[in-house]
Order: sequence, then C-alpha cells, then structure tokens
Amino acid sequence: MSVTLPAGVTPPSQSTYSSFEQKLDAAKSSQVLVEYLKENGKSAINERELSELANNQKGDVPSEVSAAASYMVRHEDVFTAIETHDVAGEDGLSGVWNLEWAAAGGLEGTSVEAIAAMTEAFDRAIGASAKITEITTESKTELDATKQRAQN
Repeated sequence: MSVTLPAGVTPPSQSTYSSFEQKLDAAKSSQVLVEYLKENGKSAINERELSELANNQKGDVPSEVSAAASYMVRHEDVFTAIETHDVAGEDGLSGVWNLEWAAAGGLEGTSVEAIAAMTEAFDRAIGASAKITEITTESKTELDATKQRAQN
C-alpha cells in the first residue's frame, strides 16, 4: 500500500534537524564551541552565554555554533560533566580546556554520552511520529470529505 502525500508536505523521514545537527554529539559540539571561543578571544563560557549562542537572537552567531550550543543546552548533564571533569563542584562555567577534553573524546563511552545519544534518537523519533500523525490525519480528513454525500 502506498500513500500519496498532500502537496507541500515533506515525507516524515526528513527530520526537523539538519544533517549537521544529526551528527552532533558531546565531542563534536565541544569542538565547534572551542573553535568559536578561541576565534573570539574567550577562554571560558557560562550557561547564560551558552543559551545566548543557542538562541542567536541577534542573528550574528554561525548556525553550526548555535546548533552546538543548543546541543549543550538540551543536554545539561553533558555540559555539567564537561565543566566538572577536573573539579569537584559545578559552577556553570566551563573553560576552553574542558571543552577541548570533551572534543578529544573525554566523555566517550560514559553513561552521560549514552543518555544524550538516546535522548537525541528519541527526540528525532517523536518528531517523525508527529509528522506521520499529521500527514495521516490530513489524508484521512480529505478522504472522509470525498465520501460525504450531499444532504437534501
């Protein structure tokens, strides 16, 4: 059985995430942030600054940097693990050296990384499921409308 999609509707296999965002993980996000911070002469970033990069309200943050910051904001536990890997307590501030550690695979194989990966996969699946529901509901509505008989 095949389904013909209504005009203007993209197939659900196309996620709301860009291909770059789909490849993001703790290491890749950290590397992108390291490069951005160094280019801008910064040696550390705090949670507020991370949120500002993610939101990009001024529109002056490169899309890859905004996506990497969004990854860290979505996965607070990843950012916390990065910023506390060399100190006992969290303070919401991560130095470039912490991000370099994560970019080099510092979180590889940890439960933090595994949970973040599963969360990303579930979020993509939920997005695809919602799109499928939307498409099938529209198709069913159109089909039901064609079956309606004129009332006297």
